[in-house]
Amino acid sequence: MSDRTQAEGGRSALPIHPDISRRFSPRAFSDRLVTGKELELLFEAARWAPSSMNEQPWRFVVVERGAPGHDGLVASLTGFNRQWADKAPVLILNLAVRSLSRSGETNHHAWHDLGLAVAQLTVQATSMGMGLHQLGGFELHLVKQTFSIPEGMDLVSIIALGFPGNPEQLPEPLLSRERNHSPRKALSELVIPASALLARE
Repeated sequence: MSDRTQAEGGRSALPIHPDISRRFSPRAFSDRLVTGKELELLFEAARWAPSSMNEQPWRFVVVERGAPGHDGLVASLTGFNRQWADKAPVLILNLAVRSLSRSGETNHHAWHDLGLAVAQLTVQATSMGMGLHQLGGFELHLVKQTFSIPEGMDLVSIIALGFPGNPEQLPEPLLSRERNHSPRKALSELVIPASALLARE
């Protein structure tokens, strides 16, 4: 790992952008609130993500802690998520518009493009000292008891967002997970040489 990456708290051994290298998914959040201006910057970063045919199919619903709908959204979470996500000052519903605006046909890239927007939001949040945790563990029917998800939109994931807090406040096994950030597979496992997939006659 380079001296620069180590100094900036990064995890990659290569000199990638430091905000990408030091990103992680916290479960412990501080009491510091996220301001409206800070949220605006995050969504502005997401707004400039690329998308198929410039459809920009991403939509975000912000649910602040203590605001109407927050308790119902927390109650829809499954597994360990319910034990810590309620401490995040902001929960965000990530929605994808299912159909193309110009034809009404299925946008097969909508989820992909939402992911691009969330990735840019994530890097922006990291650059501002925030952390966010992507949640796929939720009961959709319970979310719909609290929020009327517009027809034609898919709820893909939920973000728990805030400023990282003291991990010691977490119970086990969450504390161990917070201390040991998830490893990544080697590039050799992720990048497949084209020659390995050439069709054979």
